[in-house]
Amino acid sequence: MISTDASPADRARLAAMERMYRSDMALVGGFFSAMWVVLAYVLLQVWNIAPDGATRGIVVTTALLVGIFASGALLAVAIHLRKRREHLYREDLENAGP
Repeated sequence: MISTDASPADRARLAAMERMYRSDMALVGGFFSAMWVVLAYVLLQVWNIAPDGATRGIVVTTALLVGIFASGALLAVAIHLRKRREHLYREDLENAGP
């Protein structure tokens, strides 16, 4: 991604932006994984104390809806970071100081 005809300062800036982007995407992936692990754990705990099949059905449906919508929100964050990468990270680097 880094152009070979860019100045050393530009290459350093682009490399820093790429590191920040990859770090943010790793965090999004970590949050995604952690969310599903916690959701599965809570679902199993509630499943064990649910009194009947109807309650279990409601619990599973609710867990799936929460997981789907939260996954969609994390996907939206990832897409936003990718689309606005230059602006977001350039601003971060400018505000970071020397």
